[in-house]
Amino acid sequence: MATKNLLLSAAVLLSVLAIAAAAAAASAATTSCQPGMAIPHDPLRGCRRYVLRRACGLAAGGRLYDWSLKERCCRELAAVPAYCRCAALAYFMDGASEGRLLEDLPGCPRETQRGLAAMLTTPGECNLETIHSGPYCLELTDREMPKY
Repeated sequence: MATKNLLLSAAVLLSVLAIAAAAAAASAATTSCQPGMAIPHDPLRGCRRYVLRRACGLAAGGRLYDWSLKERCCRELAAVPAYCRCAALAYFMDGASEGRLLEDLPGCPRETQRGLAAMLTTPGECNLETIHSGPYCLELTDREMPKY
């Protein structure tokens, strides 16, 4: 009987420790996903032109889709650690303290741009892992997203 109680107590203690370790790791990932830490000071700057062309049809020189812009954007996003990619996209979309990278433009509202930016990690775009163990930022795509 004493052995059973000891084993049960050990199992409960291990469970509590595992939960505490997971919470601490999640907290550390959240606090390090700040510009200047795991996210560059000026994250995803190259994605702005790609998002404008792809989501809004704004093209220079008549080319609507430019693979080099997409490759640059995907390289910048791939350089951000997987656990911070969603935070980097959120910052890119809404939080740039020096001024937003995504702005309302004539015929192209910011929400349209946000729709594509939220999908940059998905298979149809850069296909990159995130903190959610797949190519999705669940907190950014919790509403119906437009198809591009």
